[in-house]
Amino acid sequence: MSLSMRHKEILACLEEKAGFAVATVMKSSGSTPRTSGTRMLVRQDGSIIGTIGGGQIEARVIKACLELTEQKTSRIQRFILNAEHKDDLDMICGGDMTVMMESIHYSPSLYKLFEHLLQQVSKGEQPLLVSRVIGNTQTDFTLKKSVCIHGKVAAGDPLPESLLSVLRSRRFSGRVPLIHNQGLEEFVIEPVVKRDTLFIFGAGHVGFKLAQMAHLVEFNTVVTDDRKEFANPERFPDSDTIRVVDHFSQSFDGLSIDPSSYIVILTRGHLHDQTVLEKALATTPAYIGMIGSRTKRDAIYANLMEKGVSKQRLDAVYSPIGLDIHSETPAEIAVSIIGQIIQVRAETGNQTGRTQISP
Repeated sequence: MSLSMRHKEILACLEEKAGFAVATVMKSSGSTPRTSGTRMLVRQDGSIIGTIGGGQIEARVIKACLELTEQKTSRIQRFILNAEHKDDLDMICGGDMTVMMESIHYSPSLYKLFEHLLQQVSKGEQPLLVSRVIGNTQTDFTLKKSVCIHGKVAAGDPLPESLLSVLRSRRFSGRVPLIHNQGLEEFVIEPVVKRDTLFIFGAGHVGFKLAQMAHLVEFNTVVTDDRKEFANPERFPDSDTIRVVDHFSQSFDGLSIDPSSYIVILTRGHLHDQTVLEKALATTPAYIGMIGSRTKRDAIYANLMEKGVSKQRLDAVYSPIGLDIHSETPAEIAVSIIGQIIQVRAETGNQTGRTQISP
């Protein structure tokens, strides 16, 4: 789960000024239903945002979160998913899952802290959300939060200099909260990374369906086209950014492409696809995919190699795009594309990117 997504939702829940809880899978082993770092928000009415796997285990976590919200405390609990307990847990997989369940209640300072956190992420920073444990993680506890950037407190409560020194000298990465002992105190340290972004070039039928699916699997989506009647907020209500360019030669102007970026090329013509692909190959995303037949691909590749693009760079492009599931309709093609992107991300543990396509 890319972290900024859940934190946006935490901020939205804080705006409602009602207590809620966040359940985070801190550690998992074996065939548990969700991986470490997965989050679920639990409101006071029992409704949820996200999932940690469903079934009875999720029901038990929801029940515990509701109790903790009322008590205004937090808890770390281990769930054992083995043959002895699987019937009771309504699970068919084995393994262990450790879940941190944190109750969160509105205060002006806490709201400002999460607002500041997201502002820093939007600026390209990689802050740490550091929470001082009040109590003991072996029992119920509460947390006091701070945002740290480059080993300095940017928002929230002061932290001991000894801890800040550790944060400066040691790289905390990934997407899973860690328990850190500093002297006699415990802290929860949570790296905050930017949510993966899917850049869709082409707002036609396939791009329309792909944007919907990308939103469901929690990508930021940026849609670019040269037709405003196709690329507009009414047509793409769940996309984060809609861009209309005069020509696809301008399609990368102002964009920030990094290893958490995925590029899909779906324009309405071969020449536009070639223009976008040439621009894309000058960046370092986790994935570049281009729609079209092998004949079309080979023609575009030949043109680009004549312009000096290496075969090695072109071989890194996914084209024809998507998993081979015999897809035909725009929705089916979009399923094959998002499935391939999910596969690439999973195979590389990509919340940071696959082996990047280097210029």
